[in-house]
Amino acid sequence: MKQQEKFSIINVNNNLLPLITEDTKTRYSWIPFGVYGHDDFFNAVTMTFNVSTTNSACIEGIADLIYGKGLYSKTPAFNDVLQKLIPQEETKRVAFDLKLYGNACYQVYWNDEHTKIIKMYHIPVQTIRAEKIGNSPRIENFYYCIDWNDQKKIKEKKKIPAFGTSNEKMELLYIKNYSPGLYYYSLPDWVAAMQFAVSEGEISNLHLNNITNGFLPAVMLNFNNGVPAPEERQTIEDLVQAKFTGTDNAGRFMLSFNDDPATKPTLDVIDISNLHEKYDYVAEYTQDRILVAHRVTSPLLFGVRTKNNGFSSQSEEMKTAFSILQTMTISPFQNLILNSLDMALTEGGYDNMELYFEQLTPLVILAQTAEETGKSVAQVEDETNKSMENPATQENPGDQTTQDAIIPTDKKPISQSSAFFETEYEIYNKK
Repeated sequence: MKQQEKFSIINVNNNLLPLITEDTKTRYSWIPFGVYGHDDFFNAVTMTFNVSTTNSACIEGIADLIYGKGLYSKTPAFNDVLQKLIPQEETKRVAFDLKLYGNACYQVYWNDEHTKIIKMYHIPVQTIRAEKIGNSPRIENFYYCIDWNDQKKIKEKKKIPAFGTSNEKMELLYIKNYSPGLYYYSLPDWVAAMQFAVSEGEISNLHLNNITNGFLPAVMLNFNNGVPAPEERQTIEDLVQAKFTGTDNAGRFMLSFNDDPATKPTLDVIDISNLHEKYDYVAEYTQDRILVAHRVTSPLLFGVRTKNNGFSSQSEEMKTAFSILQTMTISPFQNLILNSLDMALTEGGYDNMELYFEQLTPLVILAQTAEETGKSVAQVEDETNKSMENPATQENPGDQTTQDAIIPTDKKPISQSSAFFETEYEIYNKK
C-alpha cells in the first residue's frame, strides 16, 4: 500500500494594505472613518504612533516645529486679547493632532448675543465624527463621543454645530486639508508609511520576545502517525499556528506525548542564513521609508542618526535640512492653522489680528550662523524668525469646512443647547 503524505503551507498574518474609507452608506447619522475596520482610523493611527520609535519621533518633532514658540499677533493690543482668547497650550495640542491625524478641532465659545468669540479650546479630534450631509453642500454638525468603540457611550453622544452654521454658544471649528477621495475627513501627510510603522513595531516585538524566551531556530513539524482527515488536519494547523506563530510567540518550546517512539513528531531545523542581516535590512529600510513619508530631509533634526547623511558635516546638514523642512513641511501646516483662525476670529468680531507663529530654530543653527556673521545668538534668532514669519492670509482659502463659514443673515435664532463643557464656559463667561 502506497504511503500517503500531505504537506501544508500556512500563510501567517497575511494582512492587506490599509484601505481608508468614509462609510457614507452607514445607517448612522454620522460618518465612520475606517482603515482596517469599520471605524478604527484614529485608533490605528494612534497605534502606529505608539509602537514605532521613528514615527513617534518624527510626529512629535514636526508638531513642535509647527507650534514653534507659540501663536501671537503683531498688533500689541490684540495680542493681549489673543493670549486669553486662545491659551497657548490649546494651539499646541491642535498642532499635534493636525500632524498625527491630519485633522484637528477647536471648540469655539460665543457670547450670549452670538456676536463675539470669547474663548477657544482644543478638543481631541478622535472624539469627533462628522454628520452625514443632506441637501447642504457642507458639513453642518459634528458628534462628540468620548469613546466611539463603546456602544453605551455612543448612545450618550452630543450633537454640536459646525462653526458658522448656528446661533448656539458653542460650535466646532474643524481644521483639515483636502484629501483625494475623501470629503468628511482628511489624511495625515505620512499615511503612506502606516505599514512601515507597524513593521517597525513588530520587529521590536519579535526581538523582545526572542530575548525574553530564548533564541530558537525556525523548524518544520512532522506528525508521523498517519494523515488525518481534512477537518482534523485544519484543526491541528490552527492550533499550531495559534500557539507558535507571530512575534508574541517567538522562543516558545514544544512538548509532545507519544505511545510509540516510531510515531513521535520530528522537528527539522530550517536554517535561514544571515537572518540577522535580513532583520537589519528590514529595520533600516523601514526607518528610511518612514522618514521619507514625513519629508524629513535630515533625521538629525529629530535626534535620529542614520548611516549616510549626505553632508560633509552635521552642522551643514542641519542648517540646509531645516531650511527645506521649514519651507516644504512646517509652513503649510502653519498656514492651515493660521488661515482657519483668521477666518474664525474675523467672523467672531475681531480685526487687525495679524496672526503668526514664532518659529523654533535649533540652537546649533543659530550658534553657527552667529559665529559666521559675528552677531549674537539673540540677533540671529530675531532675524531668522522675521525671515520665516508666516502671517495668516485669505488669498489661498483652505478646506471648505473651515472657509465659507459665514453665518446666514436670514437664519432664525436656534435654541441654545447646553454645552458639555459647562463649567469652563461659565467660568470664562463670568469674567
